[in-house]
Amino acid sequence: MTAVFFSEDSGPIDWSEAELARSDYGVKGASCLALPRAWTLPFALVPTDVVAATSREKPLSSIIDANDLRRIEAMAGSAQELIVRSSVVGESIWDRGTYESVRIAVGSPEFAQDLDKAVDRVTASALGKPTGLMIQRFIKSASQGEFGNLQRISKTRDQWEISSTDRSGFMTHSRLNSQRDPAASPNSPIAARSGVSRERLFGSIAAWLNNELLRGKSRRLNCEWITDNRHFYLVQIDEEDDDRWGINPFQLRVPYCPRPSEANGQYLKIADSAAIIGWDKLIVLNELWEENSPHKPILFYFRVSDTPQASDAEGVKRLTSDFRELVGTSGIVVRTSVGAGKDKLPNLPRTECLTPEQAAIWCIDTAGTLAADHDIGELAFIAHRFVASRASAWAKADPTNPVLEIHSLWGLPDALQYCPYDIWEIHAPTLVVTDYTEYKSDILISREDGGWEHRRVKNELARNNSINSTEARDIAARSLAIANRLGRACHIMWFVGCTDQDDVAFNMPWYWTEAHDAERNIDRSSYNKIRVSDAESLKRFVEWEGSRNRQALELKPTNLDLMRDIGFINTVGSAAKAADVPVILAGSTLAHAYYQLRKIGCAVVTPTEKERSRIRRTANLGKLVRDKIPAKIAERREFEVTKQVPIGLLKGFLVSKLLEEALEVRSAAGSAQKREELADVYEVFRAMAKSEGFTVAEIETAAESKREKAGGFEQGLVLLQTGIAGSDRSAATDLDPAIGQVLANQVADDTVELPFSFFGFMEFDQPRSILFEPLGVRLDVSLRPDRIEIRIVRASEQLGLALDEPISTDPPD
Repeated sequence: MTAVFFSEDSGPIDWSEAELARSDYGVKGASCLALPRAWTLPFALVPTDVVAATSREKPLSSIIDANDLRRIEAMAGSAQELIVRSSVVGESIWDRGTYESVRIAVGSPEFAQDLDKAVDRVTASALGKPTGLMIQRFIKSASQGEFGNLQRISKTRDQWEISSTDRSGFMTHSRLNSQRDPAASPNSPIAARSGVSRERLFGSIAAWLNNELLRGKSRRLNCEWITDNRHFYLVQIDEEDDDRWGINPFQLRVPYCPRPSEANGQYLKIADSAAIIGWDKLIVLNELWEENSPHKPILFYFRVSDTPQASDAEGVKRLTSDFRELVGTSGIVVRTSVGAGKDKLPNLPRTECLTPEQAAIWCIDTAGTLAADHDIGELAFIAHRFVASRASAWAKADPTNPVLEIHSLWGLPDALQYCPYDIWEIHAPTLVVTDYTEYKSDILISREDGGWEHRRVKNELARNNSINSTEARDIAARSLAIANRLGRACHIMWFVGCTDQDDVAFNMPWYWTEAHDAERNIDRSSYNKIRVSDAESLKRFVEWEGSRNRQALELKPTNLDLMRDIGFINTVGSAAKAADVPVILAGSTLAHAYYQLRKIGCAVVTPTEKERSRIRRTANLGKLVRDKIPAKIAERREFEVTKQVPIGLLKGFLVSKLLEEALEVRSAAGSAQKREELADVYEVFRAMAKSEGFTVAEIETAAESKREKAGGFEQGLVLLQTGIAGSDRSAATDLDPAIGQVLANQVADDTVELPFSFFGFMEFDQPRSILFEPLGVRLDVSLRPDRIEIRIVRASEQLGLALDEPISTDPPD
């Protein structure tokens, strides 16, 4: 193709046709070909082959027809401006904002030269990628924004989010469900009408996009729009595609937590019993850990007043040697502690990961700084190795409440102050788990140089749980034990998914605070947001002279040091309180930023916080429990109803309990926990034997007899195929690694066979899909620790992970 395409020359094309046109016009331009012309501003598309032929010696204005050039200029209309945009082949939704757009005026004798200069800038921003051009009428908008039903917004394609930014920079967000909205007419402009809310107006557009443009397709879209307050125009439409650049949090390599040498140096001393009760940041070793716990951290300390002077070369050398020999050659973290029972001092200095040389220099410099304002004899430096983990959590535990709450996300715990998170509720006596999964777009990870960075999570994984139910149960049980030991309600910070030198996974409690209550999150209305990310944006908020009506301060620091800066949080809270506006905080209500803002007296809106608990106070469980569990529930002053079932029913409950406990063995972390879970399996086995009238000894005798005749199951022999002599054995010649896959065999349009290997290899809490295409229905099957969850979904609603997609061929350790 060499001719310029003008939108006014033809009507919209099908989405499938637009997909085919992407190689000719680029993704942006081709996608706009599918939009109703009444919904767009006039545009012209220059094909990729024409753009490729341009050069400084041969600019666009000299290649295209003179009449096409005149039509392009006339396309500006009364606005007298055009915008020249790239339309790159292979561009994805994740590339938004990457390429340059240039505005040009029309009506001057230099129009052709201005157009050529704009084309040069736009094509240069494509960095050599094949690109078309989209030239469109430009209008000064009263407001503009985006409108989409992306995965981050909801699991369903009918949920849409509208974002809007006006000329003053105010940003608002609102959501709508388009299920009951009539589709807008593609032949009529999108007009602002009295009595029709913006949500309903966009709901009708969404209905057309889902049911007309994408009928029969399971796609998600994001549209960019502008308005002059009379009409709304769609200026770009992107399809949410596979995310090639986000990271998979489950595949991040978690360095193991080394065990430092339990010895003393000249300066650094091991945290012994006397030191533990003497320093605030050491006493947690008693408060959070049982005696002789295998993964209890090893911490070192020395008084700040004992730090050598910079002029003491031998002392500096010895301190450096202590760090290297006792703590390690890298990943050294040093914190500052007050004495146990002393008032905590805000913003005491601490480090990220350092080398021994850096740690020694930091201690010497910091000791000098602290001496100016503090009695350094009453302060200590606490040193340890950096704790690497796959995820982090805050847990709320109260000795008087059987329900524990956990907030979790991937990566470092500091992100819980300001980023969306998952919520877990665990009923302690029965260990029934309820999860509220949130879309988590980013992960905060540590770099090898000791710094931090935010990385984007792979889109299709961002709505997965950041921890699993086994980890949630472990954190809940141990948090309740800690609360009982402390004798008070508390919030406990956890590193989740750590590994030791033997590659055994474990969870590590690290810090606790007194519990504080979170307000019921009632007001989630649409706000005019001003984002505060640093001191400069906070200054702009304070100096704002316009209306504060429906204004809110959205707190989201970009400087990672500010996440820990209590002074910054206090300044933000005071500014919001003085302006009488709420603070929008995406972070955990269990973390310190929320507590500090509430302490100041701010109204805090928490978008991630659940509105109500799904754990019912009178839960109907129907679950077989150990004989002494009802008494334990009664001891906690909980109402419970228990029925002793007859032997016939008991046999059925025992079969399901055996499967439940076997799955617990599979997901147990470490030999100690596996031994405990195998003990549960054995207890169920003993009860099954008794229910059938046999003793354990009789069963063991029968088992030995069968072993002698047919062997046991220790060798891992998997029968792949049988047949008569001479038959084809090709299908069984190799042991395919996929032998452990959960394979669904569809035997009819409405029938799928699900093998028992589902229970042996299916990951907990990770839905797999069975698609019945002729019926237009999909079943999402999730294996929970004590049940199977099945969700019926319209096939077009969203893509799922099929049962035959690759999974781990080994049960998790």
